[in-house]
Amino acid sequence: MKLKQQHRPVTAEPPCVQANHVLDEKTNQLKYEYNGFTIISIQLPPGGKEYYRRISDGNIQSSPFIQQLYLALDEPQTVRVRFELSGDALNMRPRRAGDGEAILGQCGRPTLYGANGLYDVMQDLLIDWHGAEWRWACDRIQKTEEGTSFAEIDVEVGMTPWIINLRMQYYRKHLNYAYHKPWERRPDLKPVAGWCSWEAYRSDIREEHVMDASRFISDHFKAYGLEYIQLDDGYQLPLVPPEATGRVADAWLTTNEKFPSGHAGLVSSIEAHGLKPGIWTNAVVTNPDFASSGTACVKGEDGNPIKGKWIQYVLDCSPETLAEHVAPYYKGLKDAGYTYFKTDAIRHLIYDGLHEAVKAGVMTGDEAEAKFRAFLECAREQIGGEAYLLSCWGVLSEAVGLADACRVATDANPSWPAIRMQLVETARWFHTHRILFLNDPDHVCVRAPQEWAKSAISLVSLTGGLLMISDKPEHYDDERINMVQRNLPPLHTVTAETGPLDMNMPAFAWTHIKGYAVELHKADPKERDAISAQAAGQAEAARHPFSTLWAIHMQTEDRSWCVAGRFATEALQAASVETANLGLAPDQEYAVFDFWQQEYLGRHTDSIPCRELEVGSCQLLAVRPVNGRPMLIASSRHVSMDFVSVQSEQWQQDQLTLKLEGVAGTSEHYWIYVPDHFALSSESALGAGTRITPEGETVRLEVLFEREEAEVILAFTDERVNSIE
Repeated sequence: MKLKQQHRPVTAEPPCVQANHVLDEKTNQLKYEYNGFTIISIQLPPGGKEYYRRISDGNIQSSPFIQQLYLALDEPQTVRVRFELSGDALNMRPRRAGDGEAILGQCGRPTLYGANGLYDVMQDLLIDWHGAEWRWACDRIQKTEEGTSFAEIDVEVGMTPWIINLRMQYYRKHLNYAYHKPWERRPDLKPVAGWCSWEAYRSDIREEHVMDASRFISDHFKAYGLEYIQLDDGYQLPLVPPEATGRVADAWLTTNEKFPSGHAGLVSSIEAHGLKPGIWTNAVVTNPDFASSGTACVKGEDGNPIKGKWIQYVLDCSPETLAEHVAPYYKGLKDAGYTYFKTDAIRHLIYDGLHEAVKAGVMTGDEAEAKFRAFLECAREQIGGEAYLLSCWGVLSEAVGLADACRVATDANPSWPAIRMQLVETARWFHTHRILFLNDPDHVCVRAPQEWAKSAISLVSLTGGLLMISDKPEHYDDERINMVQRNLPPLHTVTAETGPLDMNMPAFAWTHIKGYAVELHKADPKERDAISAQAAGQAEAARHPFSTLWAIHMQTEDRSWCVAGRFATEALQAASVETANLGLAPDQEYAVFDFWQQEYLGRHTDSIPCRELEVGSCQLLAVRPVNGRPMLIASSRHVSMDFVSVQSEQWQQDQLTLKLEGVAGTSEHYWIYVPDHFALSSESALGAGTRITPEGETVRLEVLFEREEAEVILAFTDERVNSIE
């Protein structure tokens, strides 16, 4: 039964107030109303006696606001509960993954086994429930005619209370991201992929390097979804600003001698290859005469400019300073044609700069926060809402609402400690992903040992993180080119779990030992062995400790499947992974396929046997529910298997029709699961050539794309029908 609802777009701040209950005695529906929405409707069974919370009786605390509802019945009954939220709502597990559990992500709006929560993105409202057996009524969150989202569950309610918790302004108040106001602005959620010059050339970058990279990237990766060429540190003038009486902007708008064509030449060269230009920017001031003589930099009580590590001298970020020195900087680069901005050293602006002023007693902590925020606001205003803004590095709460992406870790490189850092920090910060911003684990160095690089780029692509590669063109051999192509474009994945930040593991790739920043694997041998022994013990106990197991749930209009990812941040034993720990129903049968091994692993139900993994390696498994008829289970095109190239899959009158998108002139493989009572009788294709190879209970379909779009029709004979006839 479709319920009538009063609708109101979420354009103002949702209040931190209680949801009021209404009992409709005519329909016997218990409803809870909040912010103009009937967010919960419970169809009570006829007869009997129900017990439920009334208004403020369920309010647990006022700040941050938590309301707890419950329902109990004098006789056990199955109750249908409907949640109706704004136009953008997600199924969320209301806690982070524990040992042995997969970190949950989603493409589309699926409903996941055991994930007992819903998050209304636009209202920043988290709803979770506990205390009774329940199941989803549909495999996805649906839309009403008016454009709101709704989901329904069936709950086994008895005398033990079934509990519903409401957390208004969840990320903003409960998780303390004070600047998160999705009703005012959302980050740009598009997938982002590009090439960055930093780890390839560092500050030795030259104009010809950018042009060579643009040509190579265009030839090999543009057709697969890579869009940006981002110039990093090394193009600017050496002193910021160049003159004691000059502007900070002058050091960035005028390129040095290594870039004789200037920004205009760089932008036109990148665009000539069909790519979008991106640029590195920085908050640093290095000219001591400028810092001492003017009023733009923060000074201590002794009148000398305050100086901090990495940031050097500190702009005071007053409106006048920003207007004179920072606004022209960003506007000038935007006018030059850059559409992607990596803003660096802002971590040092606040921690090593403005906070030094706080310690010196020349400003308060609140003033430092406001000045930092003003710097980013100025940058955002000048580049405009259409340009992409990456906050770099470290998750800075003050960047929320302004930055489209946030780098969640320090500098990456081809070493294992750096790559492990990328994997672990992606896991640690996943609860923020595409809610507060897009997570950026920093650029992937594909020239690293192949298994390490494969793990890093696969996780970034599957989780839909900001995917930047950073190697010289000569480092991309055929195997690495193929690896990158299999991961382009990154997905639209959004987190499917939430909760407080997990601080139970060390952050970043290195530590300080005897005064030097060294990688952990180069530490004192006794200390290193102790760390390894502890990690081995944890691995033995949990088999899949935090950061090693992921489940990204894919859903299109006509398909649902999961990609389970095992990433060996620690050595992983051969183990059976329980499907329930992947957010999959344990009583369903699944066809399983290993992507990097290109191997069908058979059908499994409550658990999936997995191979041993050495440190740094990974395993990606497509897991699709078996439905009794031929169906697609995997492809070679993309690690998602396949959210990218398969536009539709239709089964009608014993025919499987696949509409595909591919790169003209290339071939891809698609694996079709075929139940034993079906036999392939014919094949046909438009826009592509095909070849069929039987492989056990699967069929491998090779598709040679003659055009970018193709349609393949596979006709089957149902031998059960023939035997009956």
